[in-house]
Amino acid sequence: MIWDEVLLTIKDKISPYEFDTYISLMKYDENASRSNLAVFIVPNPYIEKWIKTKYTQTIADTFELHTKTKTEIKISVAKDKQNVKNSRQKVQRHQNPSLLNSQQTFDNFVEGGSNKSALIIAKSVAEHQAKLYNPVLLYGHTGLGKTHLLYAIGNTAIEHNKKVVYITTEEFMNEWQKHIRQGTMDTFRDNYRNCDYLLIDDVQFFSGKGGLQEEFFNTFEALYKSQKQIVMTSDKLPKQIQGLEERLRSRFEGGMMMGIEPPEIETKIRIIEQKCRDNQINMEKDIINFLAENINENVRQIESIVLKLNFHHSVTNQAFSIAMAKNVLKEIQKESNEEISLEKIIEAVAKECNVKPSEIISKSRISKIVQARHLVIYLTRTLSNIDSMGILAQKLNMKDHSAISKAFTQIVKKIEQDEQLKRLTQNLKAKIQNEKTL
Repeated sequence: MIWDEVLLTIKDKISPYEFDTYISLMKYDENASRSNLAVFIVPNPYIEKWIKTKYTQTIADTFELHTKTKTEIKISVAKDKQNVKNSRQKVQRHQNPSLLNSQQTFDNFVEGGSNKSALIIAKSVAEHQAKLYNPVLLYGHTGLGKTHLLYAIGNTAIEHNKKVVYITTEEFMNEWQKHIRQGTMDTFRDNYRNCDYLLIDDVQFFSGKGGLQEEFFNTFEALYKSQKQIVMTSDKLPKQIQGLEERLRSRFEGGMMMGIEPPEIETKIRIIEQKCRDNQINMEKDIINFLAENINENVRQIESIVLKLNFHHSVTNQAFSIAMAKNVLKEIQKESNEEISLEKIIEAVAKECNVKPSEIISKSRISKIVQARHLVIYLTRTLSNIDSMGILAQKLNMKDHSAISKAFTQIVKKIEQDEQLKRLTQNLKAKIQNEKTL
């Protein structure tokens, strides 16, 4: 079995303690797995959250090493045998090709002023297919709960015996390309046009993909005319997605578009309290308040910090304290900064600003390239451990450290004055930092 081979490879990569404590408890579900999907069952929510936070990428990379196929990793908590059987039958009956996360529901979505309207709309379409709002586009920065709402809509619709398809734009593209190669486009279209709900994540990645946009436009039209529900997520508004065809932009904007803002401190407190309940963690209110005041708005990062704090508590047998919370926050910040390279920042900015990485490090004075270069300087100074302006100048082909300093001052001022640029910068920060917490 492929998992046995993967297991041996992972065992050589991590410490014996980590392997015995976490990885060895994973059970490979061969029946639910596919060539590009590995499904695992673990004994409890704590193990599930910890593995998802720390090891998902390692497991995925190791599968790809052995199978030569990019593999998605799904991890869930064991249920009793009958429930597992019923759940698997329901998945096979209603979901194709991706699995919904059954643990992300409306019941455990933390409501706040920043997401209340989006939650109301999501609940409405989950209960009333294509009657109130269709299509729906939920937009906002990475890690604010858009995908959680998609899962919640799907799980509610399944309870009402609706056929649900959840998929990311990347998966949709991969499936489309595979069926084109195999000459089985009729099967592909049947998969996506014969459902009650199509839930599609990250539609901003349709940008610049003409053939894929045409296929999705035709799928969209078929579903819409049949009064099927379409719900999408994006990290930006359709008008901000460069390379999106006008007819598709028009369809996206023709329904209900609702933004999700970063959570205010009261919502962050409730999110931390919810994560503590989910993982059976008892934490004093003053520590929860401290965490809410000192961590950013990314919900996934909030969860990661709560889990890491609980890990320190479990290993050291020390009570939760402000001092422990401070140490964990410093540790995570250090890890985060060490992992963020200049190359990663350049790649993220180039993609977001629709320029080439080579243009950013060139001497071009075209305004959008200059702004992208200045954004790289700002993000490098605020997110990474590269503190030498001389080194940064050398890598960006700029004159010297004074040129870097001047550019940094200019972009800081622009960000303060331009709300759209401020949102762009916040989105870039969230994307770059999220690569380590997913």
